[in-house]
Amino acid sequence: MLAVLSGTPLVAQTNPGCDRTVYYILNGQYGRALQQLDGAKSAGGSPAEHENLRGLALMLSGDTKNALASFDASIALQPSLGEAHLNRGIALIRLGDFGGATTELEKLYADEASPLRARAAYHNALAYDGAKRTADAATWLDRALALDPSNDSALIYRGLLREKSGDVEGAAKAYLVFLKRHPDSLVAMLRMGIAAHRAGRFDVAKTYLQRVSRESPDTLEGVEARKYLVMWE
Repeated sequence: MLAVLSGTPLVAQTNPGCDRTVYYILNGQYGRALQQLDGAKSAGGSPAEHENLRGLALMLSGDTKNALASFDASIALQPSLGEAHLNRGIALIRLGDFGGATTELEKLYADEASPLRARAAYHNALAYDGAKRTADAATWLDRALALDPSNDSALIYRGLLREKSGDVEGAAKAYLVFLKRHPDSLVAMLRMGIAAHRAGRFDVAKTYLQRVSRESPDTLEGVEARKYLVMWE
């Protein structure tokens, strides 16, 4: 489940000269993005934007350590570049430095003029959860949703955190809200079924788990659903 919720880097910049690099990143062509950035004049944008985009390409290709160095360079060149601070926080989460991530992300959240506060709060929840501080993670998730109620990742994550804390009824409520927006979500249906099972609502659990198993029998979600369904056979 955490793989679904893993920190997503911010592929954003304001200089239209970087559009081609961003295109390559969004289409998974990280090598071509790096080549584009190596031709600084043709890449367009400022040196700080270049370093932020270089970090994105490196991190998405799996080279998080060198990505962090690029984000550091971007911030050194332009301390006000919020995207680089957010991406640096995400890189630290991926490297397992949860304390460093929270320091970075909370600074960004504290800037009330930043348009990235909601994303900073969401990723800070991920960092606290990674550090096994579930209550703090829940607090930051509430802050993220208060700023951006449309954040579906945060909504389903709220259900997961409530499950982890033993609040299965609260988890089910979060999953139901998510399912109203995305009624065909296998992950949400599976978690809803499991939460209902743990709450003793076996009729509700069967409804969701049977649908997951029937509609996607060969997926990981379908296999997991059948593990529960065999209990009632």
